[in-house]
Amino acid sequence: MRKSSLTIILLIAAITAVWAQKPDKKTVKLENRLVGTFVEVPGANYTVSDANGDKTVTFAAFRMLQTEVSIESYKRFLDDLKVQGRMADYEKAKIDTARAMPELPTNYFSQPSYLYNPVACISYEGAILFCSWLTEKMGGEWEYTLPTKEQWKYAARSGKALGFQYSMGFDEIFPDMNGNPMYTYLMVNDACITMRDGHLEIIDKPFGRFEKEGRALEYRLPTHIYSHHPNLLSLYNMCGNVAEMVYERGVAFGGSFLDPGYDIRIDSETHYNAPSPRIGFRVIAVRKK
Repeated sequence: MRKSSLTIILLIAAITAVWAQKPDKKTVKLENRLVGTFVEVPGANYTVSDANGDKTVTFAAFRMLQTEVSIESYKRFLDDLKVQGRMADYEKAKIDTARAMPELPTNYFSQPSYLYNPVACISYEGAILFCSWLTEKMGGEWEYTLPTKEQWKYAARSGKALGFQYSMGFDEIFPDMNGNPMYTYLMVNDACITMRDGHLEIIDKPFGRFEKEGRALEYRLPTHIYSHHPNLLSLYNMCGNVAEMVYERGVAFGGSFLDPGYDIRIDSETHYNAPSPRIGFRVIAVRKK
């Protein structure tokens, strides 16, 4: 086979693979009503190194929710479970408001002004049930699930296997052109602060910097799911706001509003075994074969 013919075949295959992830208008409209807008993330095949050596990571193109799942969307899911009489599932999925304090105000999950903030204080089982519910509501053509940790980090880096430390494409934390922060996090000067054993520590990393006369210790609530600026794939808040669960149980990435700059890196890994005010999630969609 001639080289030009092979190139054309490969190009057609690539276009077909991307087109297979294109939803129709009806799907987009229903997704927007139930949970929000999804963006396309290209497939990947690359090698990563860890303590166990090199491994090849391969996954097909998928679509990812542009934002973290909001309180409003999650409450719609919970209400529907009650309407269906699925009370056992409701008990697994309900928001654990007892775990909200003192990090979140008592009205965080009931105040209308917070409805489009990220949901938190939910279990891994609740997130999985939400994904299954969304698959059912969408008619079964698309499967919705949590991203794997590699899919999540690849999307956070705007479709790059390796590279920068933060989702806006830098190795440091800067304000935007108007002087506003680009992430929601615990502001203790900047990216060279980490939290260890409940104490703040300055660390020496080549991609971080420490300004002695920087901001005072400060933290805020999680912010609106469309706050700040999106990355190059139009994904919001991949770093900071709330850490996001991945498919691997008990692991979340990206740090939260209670974590200092170093701990909201894309690779920042949070472990959990119960609902937490620091942790929420977003979902991905893949067309069923």
